[in-house]
Parts: sequence; structure tokens; C-alpha cells
Amino acid sequence: MFKITSFIVFLGLSLLSPTLSAFGLKPLFASLAPAGAGAEQVFRVTNTADTPIAVQFSVTTREQRVDGTESQKAADDSFMVYPPQAVIAPNKTQKVRVQWLGEQNPSKELAYRFVAEQVPVNLSKGKNTGVQMVMTVVGSIYISPKGIAPKLAVNNLHRSGNKLTFSVKNSGTKHALLDNLKINLSNQQQTLQLSGAQVKEVEGKNILAGAQRDFSITYPANINIDKNWSAQLSFN
Repeated sequence: MFKITSFIVFLGLSLLSPTLSAFGLKPLFASLAPAGAGAEQVFRVTNTADTPIAVQFSVTTREQRVDGTESQKAADDSFMVYPPQAVIAPNKTQKVRVQWLGEQNPSKELAYRFVAEQVPVNLSKGKNTGVQMVMTVVGSIYISPKGIAPKLAVNNLHRSGNKLTFSVKNSGTKHALLDNLKINLSNQQQTLQLSGAQVKEVEGKNILAGAQRDFSITYPANINIDKNWSAQLSFN
């Protein structure tokens, strides 16, 4: 079953035609087996515009920084992507097959991005004038061996102005999606559970296997958090 975990759209300008191109990607999330029949996925890219578009497809690596941004590099040697580019007619869908060619026994889940990038070429019969909006749509691919699970630890818990700041390290073997998040704070005398609007800045965030993320939430009222406090996360 697929679950949407990320949907990133980039828009750029090109001096081509005065039309706004748009396309959709399904699924936005794919979990592939490292070997066997489950090691491939068919993505569907639909042109929702009234003019044809040219789109190129690729897969990149995905390294997560502490602020949640990512560094990416081409992963051409690890995947077969077919076709690598296509011209999609108005209101038509292009199937793109992505097959994992990399390590068959990884020790942890491997995270990648599937990238559908519009190429700024004029495919209409009109003149090459005006401004065209071009899109890049990005989805998630995980190479998921059996027996993987996230393992989170909260550290560096401290107050910074009106914020409670902390780091979360995922030393496990699978990414963690912090859905329905609860933060359980405790010391030797008190316990406090934060949830809902209290943790909205962290709710739904993704921490890749082996990555660390830094977070801040509004400082909870009527409590003085010092070095004797610890925190644990619970989520679905």
C-alpha cells in the first residue's frame, strides 16, 4: 500500500510560450524490495495542460541534513528508468518504469527521489514568445529490506528563548514518519505529554534511517526544563 510522504513541486520560468504547463505524478511514494519481483515500480505522469509537454525522468540519492533539507546526487548506476524522457500529449498519461539495480542485501532502508522534470521546449505550432512556467515534481523511493524498523532517541533538550529545542537521531534501519506525534517529557518528579497543537512544528516530519533532525516547538507553560529532563517520542 502506498502512502504519500512527500510531494515537492518546483516552478521555473522559460521564455517560450504564454501557457502554464502542469502535470501530476502517481504514486508519490514507492517502497521497493531490493531483489525479485518487488524491485520495480511503474510511475504515472499525467499532463493536465491543454498543450503537449516534454518531461525527463531520473532518480537521485537523498541525504538529509539536520534542518530537513536534502543533498542529492544522480543515482543512474543504481536504477533503470524507462523511458528516460517523453513527450506527453494533453490530458494523457505516460508510464515510467523504475527498476532497482543496486545492492540486493542492504543493511538498512535506502532513500531516493524520483524526479519528473519538464524540459522547456516549445512543442506547439505557435511562435516562441512569452513566458512558460515549467515544473519539477519529486516523489520518494525507498529500497526496503525485510526486518527494518526506526529507532529514535531525543537529545540536546533545552530551552532557547520561547522555544523548546531538541535533536532526534534515527539510529534504526527505516525512516520514521512522525504522524500522530506525542512527546513524553519526564524527570524524577514529573511527567508531561505534549501532543496536537503543542507539537505542530514536528508533526508529520520524516527522519531517514541514520539521519538526525533538529526541531523546536513552543515552550510548554508552567514547567522548567533542565538537564534532568528527558524526552521520548511516540507516533503512528
